[in-house]
Amino acid sequence: MTKYTVKLSAAPKGHVVPPLLSDVGDWVRTQQHGTLGWFDALAAEAIPKEWSPEKADRLRREAFSFLSLPDGSMLALVNPGAGAPPAVALLGSEGEARTVANSLEEFLTLWSKGETDITDLDDEEAASGRKALAAWLKEKKVKAPKVKDFDFTAWLDGGTPTPAAAQAVAAPTFEPTAVMKQLGPKVQRLASVLGRRADSPEVIAYVTEVLGKKVPQSTNENNDSANVEASKQGVEIVFSHNVLNEAFPPIPKTSKTFIPYVTHAWVREKIGETILGVPWKPASEADVTKVLGEPTGRSAAFADEDELTVAYWTRALDTSGHVQLEFEYDDGLSVTVSVKSAGELEPRPDVTTGLFVGYAATRGLLDASRFAAHRELFDAVSKRKARGSELVKQALPRGLWDDHLRDAPGLQTLAYRWFHNMNDLWITADLIKTFGKRKGPFGHDEPKLDEDTWEAVDKAAPLLDKRFAAWLAK
Repeated sequence: MTKYTVKLSAAPKGHVVPPLLSDVGDWVRTQQHGTLGWFDALAAEAIPKEWSPEKADRLRREAFSFLSLPDGSMLALVNPGAGAPPAVALLGSEGEARTVANSLEEFLTLWSKGETDITDLDDEEAASGRKALAAWLKEKKVKAPKVKDFDFTAWLDGGTPTPAAAQAVAAPTFEPTAVMKQLGPKVQRLASVLGRRADSPEVIAYVTEVLGKKVPQSTNENNDSANVEASKQGVEIVFSHNVLNEAFPPIPKTSKTFIPYVTHAWVREKIGETILGVPWKPASEADVTKVLGEPTGRSAAFADEDELTVAYWTRALDTSGHVQLEFEYDDGLSVTVSVKSAGELEPRPDVTTGLFVGYAATRGLLDASRFAAHRELFDAVSKRKARGSELVKQALPRGLWDDHLRDAPGLQTLAYRWFHNMNDLWITADLIKTFGKRKGPFGHDEPKLDEDTWEAVDKAAPLLDKRFAAWLAK
């Protein structure tokens, strides 16, 4: 069998290979390929400029790659500054960026435990090699220093921290429901962190002390979510700044990064508790119904399917209705705790969004209660005294969501498909039929539409009336 390749004799210009990396490299070169994970070599190399042309100079000055993964991702040693030891960061093949460890020592310890959260290094087939690595670290008395957590995502942004803006965002208050109080202590502890900021003491304590994991400190527009999986504890958590619920506005950390919220958690049998008495392995939907009563509703198994085959049961966990527990049965049970959020129709509104909003306002498709803060403008658009784009600009700073439409059976589903080019429905195609097409700024076809005038709305109305005929105000 082949062994790993090691090329650590010299670092890229301006850098030095740490003695510990050289030492572990000498040991890794003796190991059989695959026993420590799926990578070919430990090699000190300059970070390719192509990974991020606009940030290449800083990256190459303050960091270098030392391990390349099969998918094209890299692990790098990064100088955090302020006298802190080099941290280990992931530079993903799709542009994702995050801190893996606050020091090389911590990274090696995580690697030996299969807890780097990098699939190619944590693979179960590499368990024997990780045990050998753990023994080597013990023999060499390698221990991770206690240092401040390094936020590589924010560091990479290079922007000035905005603590004032972060503090200005008031955290939602949560009052537990009777259902919340009926949960076992482990699930109740998990549920109590839903909807909270990643930097809150409750979240930090739960993730670090209960799950033994790191808290994602920031997210950005390119990577708006981060997962923390603790399979041994039966929990997987999602952090995101992009919560489509107005009670959870984005919280800026730097100019291009955000402090995320805990938005979603999958709960599995290994958590060690039943939830509201529901068995973890029910034989059928009837077994869940015996405990929870008739389903709250039914949904399609996939977004493009019409048949509602999946039974679900929801229970509010806070009195404001922001956090909910959901059971779902579809050939097996799944349990989630989540922040209630809408579906995204158009995150970056343009003239076509304005045209649709104007049309929808005059046809009774919008939920007027969602525009209470802009009631006068909403009424003006409904009466054709203002354009839809004006309402979009004033009332929809984060885009158009499905719950901006009435909660009428099937309406939000059809709108979601229409905006997302699903099931032969697409807003762009419909408007091209009406207005003709031209090349957009990125080379894609777009309708010949420059303004959402009422004349334009009237021209599109016959086709849109056919699309939304079942929900038009009588």
